Amino acid sequence: MPITKLPRAKLKFHPDAYRFINDALAVAQEEYGRDKKQEKGGHILPRELLEGVRRLGQRRYGMMALAVFRNWGMTSTADVGQIVFEMIDLGEMKKTEEDRLIDFVDVFSFEEAFNTDYAIDVSKAFQS
Repeated sequence: MPITKLPRAKLKFHPDAYRFINDALAVAQEEYGRDKKQEKGGHILPRELLEGVRRLGQRRYGMMALAVFRNWGMTSTADVGQIVFEMIDLGEMKKTEEDRLIDFVDVFSFEEAFNTDYAIDVSKAFQS
């Protein structure tokens, strides 16, 4: 059964958090040129996945990303790792022998990534 179909009580995070991480994986695979048909099946390192989370979060939710993620219960890079390993345990993601949950801990601050470091592109707003 897909993780997003499990009863909410069985999930540590909101179902949308799992969907988002899956989408961020696809973004990271595309950005880093990884293809599921390759030898390692499109494997992404934890830092690469987290960069996909940052980029997709900024693109999809803008200045509201931090509020959306908090609503889902996802407040740190360690939480992303928890989601990933939960998805691995349920067979929705794969890992290599080198992948460890600790590699997701304190990679960057959500507060900085989605508030302080967020820049609004206004270049198109002032074109005539």
